Amino acid sequence: MNIGVKLQRVNNEDLIWIIYFFIVIGALLSNNYERNYLKTGDSSQQKKFRLLNITIFSVAFFIYFYFVLTNYEDIKTLRRNASKKEVLNAQIALISSLLFLVAGALALIAELNRPGADEDIGFI
Repeated sequence: MNIGVKLQRVNNEDLIWIIYFFIVIGALLSNNYERNYLKTGDSSQQKKFRLLNITIFSVAFFIYFYFVLTNYEDIKTLRRNASKKEVLNAQIALISSLLFLVAGALALIAELNRPGADEDIGFI
């Protein structure tokens, strides 16, 4: 793989880590709204924490999708004379990112269909 492509990916991953920082802040804020909802029964607090959770899961889904695309691209650009270990590692990375994508999609669907605050799902 070209060094320019590798450097661009590292820069993208730096941005993803910054986004994860905001995801953590959003998750903490969401937990605070949920805590307030559970204590007071204020439906506006429930709407806030559900909106935050949906936003967080949506952002995470697209991050996982990015990794699926990059891992798929890695497999497509493997040299014909790549070792079995390189091929296996690329395939494992793709499978791993696909599983994260599926988990992210399922978490988002679960949050969208969650009837109330009593059925909490954990963040990945």
